[in-house]
Amino acid sequence: MSEKKIQRIAVVGAGEMGAGIGVEFARYGYPVALTSRHEETLQKTMERARQDLDLMIETKLVDKKLAKETLDRMKTTTKLEEAVAGADHVVESIPENLKFKQEMFAKLDELCSADVSIATNSSVFTSDQCITPGVKHPERCLVTHYWRPALYMPLVEVIAGKKTDPAILKRVAAVLRTCHKKVVVQEIQMPNLPMLERTPAGWANAFQFAILQMGRYLVDNASATPEIVDAVIRFGPGRRWPLMPPFVYYDDLGLDWMYNAAKARGEEPWAPVKERVEKGYLGMKNGRGFYDWSGDKAKKFSRDFNLYLIQLLKEDLKKGDL
Repeated sequence: MSEKKIQRIAVVGAGEMGAGIGVEFARYGYPVALTSRHEETLQKTMERARQDLDLMIETKLVDKKLAKETLDRMKTTTKLEEAVAGADHVVESIPENLKFKQEMFAKLDELCSADVSIATNSSVFTSDQCITPGVKHPERCLVTHYWRPALYMPLVEVIAGKKTDPAILKRVAAVLRTCHKKVVVQEIQMPNLPMLERTPAGWANAFQFAILQMGRYLVDNASATPEIVDAVIRFGPGRRWPLMPPFVYYDDLGLDWMYNAAKARGEEPWAPVKERVEKGYLGMKNGRGFYDWSGDKAKKFSRDFNLYLIQLLKEDLKKGDL
């Protein structure tokens, strides 16, 4: 695979996600061609782009000059071949229908030169599933899974297929980082997860699917209502997650607490916890756990975390939600 530089983007499928992806690339200087089969869809896409940019101006995320430049870099066409002509990277964002995606990947494989990367934005299908036997260049195919709304959610999962060239992963991840995305690169496909009804393509959806699945289970089997499920997430663990995701939580809780609780239940502590505790790494309380908490890092985190919770509490009280 040549060291092709990504300079021009094509987005195939101009719905909500495709529009957001297009604005994101254009905002950071990349010429973008968006395509859909219907001119009406493209007109709605550009109107959505203008509305998003107006909101970003209102919130001072961009200024008027950058907003205009962003729109100027976005072109639309109903002709697929025109959209991908000259593109260095193509993002497919059509509906989650495997047959449609396979047909589109086959077309893109024919239209695009071998050094053009082709990504699906699917949250359901792997790139391997999108590739039919006739596709000549499976090594340039991958998943780039954006989270809705694409403009305001930083995470993009870059997920390899079994034949994806590592250089393609590196190149696409690098261009996404120029758009200030939080990129996680998944070099191997997700193993089957027996605890889930179906296994997603990416790590992040594994978390999301587990939470959503448990919500449905509690409604069906534990007398919870949808409102109760949402409340316990919103006002309980979900409130902590933006600043205290799982392994920060473990460090705050104390790895020795987790170790001793497992022993008290007659269980062997989870290996990564056991390994750290036996080395004397107990979390925030003594400066090292899964993360480095040396100096005043733990104290500063605790203050910032409490200030964050106080701000949310004030907003809820103001809205009458509490």
